[in-house]
Amino acid sequence: MRAVLLRPRVGPSVEEVPEPVPSKGELVVELIACGLCGTDVERIRGGYTAGKAVLGHEAVGRVVEVGEGAEWLRSGEVVVPHHHTNCGECYYCLNGSPTMCPEYRRHHFDPGGFAEKFRVPEFIVRRGAVYKVRGLRDPEEACLTEPLACCIRAVKRASVREGQTVAVFGVGAIGALFVALLRCLGVEVLGVDVNPNRLGIAERLGARAVDARQGSVEQEVRALTGGRGADVSIVATGSVRAVSSAISSTRSGGVVCLFGLPSSGTKLDHDFSELLVREVSLVSSNAASEEEMVEALDLISRGKVRGSELITHRFSIGEFGRALEAFEKGEGVKIVITP
Repeated sequence: MRAVLLRPRVGPSVEEVPEPVPSKGELVVELIACGLCGTDVERIRGGYTAGKAVLGHEAVGRVVEVGEGAEWLRSGEVVVPHHHTNCGECYYCLNGSPTMCPEYRRHHFDPGGFAEKFRVPEFIVRRGAVYKVRGLRDPEEACLTEPLACCIRAVKRASVREGQTVAVFGVGAIGALFVALLRCLGVEVLGVDVNPNRLGIAERLGARAVDARQGSVEQEVRALTGGRGADVSIVATGSVRAVSSAISSTRSGGVVCLFGLPSSGTKLDHDFSELLVREVSLVSSNAASEEEMVEALDLISRGKVRGSELITHRFSIGEFGRALEAFEKGEGVKIVITP
């Protein structure tokens, strides 16, 4: 079967590999679709160091083999497996930080989500982190579950409430998901970007576009919010300039949520007295727990967040190079890999 593997000093390559075989408690899933994520690209470019160099995690597929002990899942069922999960018993799990659990990043799809078939480890199956997809006319849309779950967790950590104004800095694939999620939560959204295509996407999804190429973003955001600034700003890009702009665009007493991953070693040059004087809180959010996975799949299944609005490009495994090129050019919204 074909799979995309990341080779040291070589990069990603499409290779023929043996089909995975499930051991006790494991699953083998046949790919339907897997989203191309910014962390995949960071791994390829050497800028992401957390966890193993496994490509592809935003996957939906069909169960084809079930190992002993995993019979609660059946062959033929469409599922979204979570590529990571926590133990539920350690200090971090018991104190509200499940994504910081030492077990969280130890378990991965084998050989990865960009494969015709992949194995789901026993730990993930045993923890119940495999979700059955029901009620979707197009199961491909369920590949948005994991990234949407990450957005949901960030919105919770930033304490976003209905009726607030939230500025999303960077309306790429994940920023567009934030816009779609926030709109269905009853939030007014400002989409900030330098890319005209992405600004158009923000408007189509119900946000007010703020062109970061024209004038001061901070002044524009304040003009759109009665002079206050955004209640919450979510930085959905790795740009350190966007972090500084988000701080200055957020109202006194507001929250800036750091979500987009900057390159390792990035430094922020900002007058931090502003944070104290104006009581602007900085919070970060990374990944998602099983609670958010359930919530995300429910929103997608009920059509509250529609994959048809977000999935714009599809490439086969053999076209992975073209998919990577389209991603880095900023084309469309969400790029997915299919068999």
